[in-house]
Amino acid sequence: MYKNFIFSGIGHAYGDHDATNEILEEAVKDGRLDGFDEERIKENEHYQKYLGSHPGTSPFDYFAGVVMGFSNRKHVAPFLSTRKKILDSDTSVDLAVKAIDMALDDAGIHPENIGAWFVSSGTPPLQAPGISSVIKGYFTVWDNLTLTSTLTSACVGFNINLQRAMEFIKCNPEVQHVVIAHADVLSSLLTETTGFIPHATFGDGAAAVVLSQTKGKEKEGVISIVNNEDLSMLGNLGADKKGNLYMNPGNVKNTAVFDIVTSTKETLKQTGWTIEDIDLFIPHQTGNAIVYDSASELNIPTDKIYVEVQKKTGNISGASIPAALSELKQNSNLHPGMKIHTATAGLGGEFGAFTYIVPENSRLKTPRVNPFHGNIVFVTGTTGGLGSEVAKNLAGKGAELILHYNSNDEKMHALGGELDRMNAKYSFVKSDFSNPEDVKKMLDYMNQKYDRIDYLVHTAAITGSLNRAGDVTDAEVRKVAQVNQLAPVMITKALIEKVKKAILYTGSVAEDAQFSGSSSYVSSKQGLHGFAASFAGEAHSLGIRSIYYMIGVMDGGMAEILTKEQIKKVMMSIGQKKLYSPEVTAERVANSLIRPKIMNTYDTTEGVLLVRRDGYKWR
Repeated sequence: MYKNFIFSGIGHAYGDHDATNEILEEAVKDGRLDGFDEERIKENEHYQKYLGSHPGTSPFDYFAGVVMGFSNRKHVAPFLSTRKKILDSDTSVDLAVKAIDMALDDAGIHPENIGAWFVSSGTPPLQAPGISSVIKGYFTVWDNLTLTSTLTSACVGFNINLQRAMEFIKCNPEVQHVVIAHADVLSSLLTETTGFIPHATFGDGAAAVVLSQTKGKEKEGVISIVNNEDLSMLGNLGADKKGNLYMNPGNVKNTAVFDIVTSTKETLKQTGWTIEDIDLFIPHQTGNAIVYDSASELNIPTDKIYVEVQKKTGNISGASIPAALSELKQNSNLHPGMKIHTATAGLGGEFGAFTYIVPENSRLKTPRVNPFHGNIVFVTGTTGGLGSEVAKNLAGKGAELILHYNSNDEKMHALGGELDRMNAKYSFVKSDFSNPEDVKKMLDYMNQKYDRIDYLVHTAAITGSLNRAGDVTDAEVRKVAQVNQLAPVMITKALIEKVKKAILYTGSVAEDAQFSGSSSYVSSKQGLHGFAASFAGEAHSLGIRSIYYMIGVMDGGMAEILTKEQIKKVMMSIGQKKLYSPEVTAERVANSLIRPKIMNTYDTTEGVLLVRRDGYKWR
């Protein structure tokens, strides 16, 4: 039996914006990019010959698309972008999370079954902590203690981490699965650069694999891997202290070709393969000059070379090889027994390669992990749009539910029917939060019936009118404050000795986004926010986390009574790009109880209170 290391899951993610050759050509014509000599290309005999079979091809498209090998680049922000726009767009962390999510889904492996997280990037969005720690926080529960490792590397980051991950598993045989990811936002290095070559070359992307340890009768997965360092690359490619790219294309090309040829020969020798044995050669998608010159030196036929990723994404650094594998698998072009060779070289002189045999079966579905299984969650306001979705989401995650509602028996029965179909364990408690005595009766009942509540989730709220503050009646102010602030405060204080893990309060975008009206609602939420920040210290002393979750503009709820103009103004003020459905928001609320990080949210802390703003693009 062989011990094998296979890619049980593979995923990729790219920037949302296209920078086509046509777009770049316009930038050259407008004088925004320089260094392209159109007249020289027109006189080139190869271009003239190409026009014979491809009439109408512009000199720029010929040089960028045919000679360099790039038809498009994927960027996180529209081309040409500014540093500010880059900072307001997806980061390498965001791209890595998307790629890892895809890889885990492809593998059928739950994040809690991952034994370590290896992440590399040449363009991390923060200096500290390492981005692997941040990325792990999007997938695991708070008390997950698995190792994370961050590597500052660009083109060869994935290859280096692949070797490290294999060595880690060998030293820790109880570990079955690890995540390896690489992500780069290379457009962030180009905001002060006007040369057309770097702009024509680089894109933004991420890729990830789940590396799994398996046993089999046949040798498969990673067969051989090498990593080396060529110091002659130093000074030819990198980013200066201001974060601006520098490169010497000629020297980079010559060094990279030499290094790719060297590492290829070394891995083939270790593997016992010849060039003829290779079914597919996946080089670092760095452009035709390096790719085809390397293949020519090695006598690799062009029909065995895979360069589809570079054509549509540009050079996405260390993500390019795993992204190629991901796209091949997604398109059903990875076949069991296929022999693949990969090689890469780049920033800092790092270079390496690995050989891989596509396994017979890569999907290693692990047992489902229900992080809320055996936990009791008390959710208020569950006949509301958000509350009902939170209840269903938590039920799907295995929680036992105590569900509060005010008076809508019809909605309560409808929700109960849905939970019955899910085989959920739940009970309802009825209480009018506008009546303090009714709240007290509910608490007396709960104190008698329940010995513990693992999680407390406050979603109950009423909006009040949209009148100007001077026109809001005292009665309305008191009622909204009672339901939205005073009742949750009363409940939290009364049940704090029973709560074991976390309290989540739902706030609102209205606290940050200023628009006329809803003063009673905003003031009640601000009051609840103040209590949450103050009380978080007391909860923390009991080992309880406190989260204040400020919901963005959601389809339903307050959005139903706002005008389109008000909704647009609110979303623009926080950078929210689209309305979120109650289902999506509920997923984030539920996961916030157990996960340190949630995608598309902005986190701050107030003492020990975690304040999570949903949909915000503040960074």
